[in-house]
Amino acid sequence: MNKFNTPRGDGAQSMRALSPSNVRLSYGGRSNGADWFGPLAPMPPVAPPEVAGRSWDFPTGFNLSTQPRANEPIASATLRELADSYDPLRLVIDRRKDQLGRLPWTIRVKHEGRGKRPAAAALAPALRAMLRDISEFFREPAYKISFRQFVRILAEDHFIIDAPACFCRRSCSGELLRLQPVDGALIKRNIDTWGNTPEPFPATWPCIWNGQTVTQENYRSLGFELVNGWLFPPAYSLTLKGGMPAVNYTVRDLIYRPANLTSHSPYGRSPVEHVVTTVNTAVRRAASQLDYFREGNQPEAIYSLPATWTPDQVQRFQDYWDSILSGNLGARRRMKFMAGDGRYVPIKEPPLKSDFDEWLVRIICVAFSYPPNAFMNLSNKSTAEHHERVAEEEGLQTTKLFFSDLLNDIITEEFSDEVEFAWVEEDEIDQVKQAEILTKYAESGILTINQARERIGEEADLDPAASRLMVKTATGYVPIGEAATDSQSTDTN
Repeated sequence: MNKFNTPRGDGAQSMRALSPSNVRLSYGGRSNGADWFGPLAPMPPVAPPEVAGRSWDFPTGFNLSTQPRANEPIASATLRELADSYDPLRLVIDRRKDQLGRLPWTIRVKHEGRGKRPAAAALAPALRAMLRDISEFFREPAYKISFRQFVRILAEDHFIIDAPACFCRRSCSGELLRLQPVDGALIKRNIDTWGNTPEPFPATWPCIWNGQTVTQENYRSLGFELVNGWLFPPAYSLTLKGGMPAVNYTVRDLIYRPANLTSHSPYGRSPVEHVVTTVNTAVRRAASQLDYFREGNQPEAIYSLPATWTPDQVQRFQDYWDSILSGNLGARRRMKFMAGDGRYVPIKEPPLKSDFDEWLVRIICVAFSYPPNAFMNLSNKSTAEHHERVAEEEGLQTTKLFFSDLLNDIITEEFSDEVEFAWVEEDEIDQVKQAEILTKYAESGILTINQARERIGEEADLDPAASRLMVKTATGYVPIGEAATDSQSTDTN
């Protein structure tokens, strides 16, 4: 480095020139890019480790609430009022209940695989007796309530408030005697520390549950039930008289099964709750149409009275007019007179049914997967059949699966895991069409005869030829390899 002159004097040393890439500015200590408007380290958690696994951010003291659906936007009573206020909605709900109630059902042995289900005569006597006892139980689940009535009661709460519930009436030994339907709107759910339905746990005295100490002396007063060394916490509360906590239920006492649960609430979302705005609009529309007939005074035509009439005479005539027309449909169909220049003025009534009414009904039908054929004019028969087929697949099948799962859970918990509840499918397969298809497959070498037999639930034939792919010729069935050889020899000749 050499010395050179500067404004501050001589003696400064010359330095090597630097490019911008060699210059680095820093306003703090040595760091990396994450410190420049970076995300920074997360805040240290303030909750204890036991909070891990909490499923949703429930309000503090959730179990202290005495009202079912206390934190839900719409109460069960409101949903029921809406369902009863709009006629098309009520009709669709009852039709869905009719469809479910008319279905035949059976109790059968569980069967895995594609073979034929074993016949009842081939079952062990003890298993046949079990099937008979379970069938008798479900023919009348509650006293003087048949299975169809039982399903319709549960379906009512399933469709409107999504809270079907049954009380398990048991014997002194704990055996299930009856399944008594309960109003699901009266059931308040309790949750554990993680926001879920309380699970049973081994009884090791004393126990700590939701911050309270459970001992062998006080567990009954706290709503617990002791069964075979396991403690069942109070999972539900029956509220009566406007929100009074009357009885606590465990999962052994009450079957509460919402179908459409969400991750942020312990209560379900019913189809009626999905169409609250639509039903509100439709109810007001129907009220307006009702007022047209009940309070309206618009006649078929107006004939103006002479212009010489005084306002007092016109008012007296107006009062007379209203008195004879209000609520009198027959009188409103006649021509009336009023003050004027003697002109005839026909009155055109507003349309009482429009595309808007059909649109409201369509939304209701979509919510319940019900065909809208009965409420509107469809273009052709194929369109109507398409609506019915889609409604069958999306609506009734889903409801059937829900109730079969519910009843199978009851059978597994209370009776046996070897049998199951099943709906009897009516005309599920066209037998003639199935026979034609399987015959063509077997004759064309696509399926073996045993594969075709398996499709219809028959046992396999022991003849080895039945397990080989064959083609039907004029002389009979020929294995595929031999058929190709015969064809080649024929061409050579």
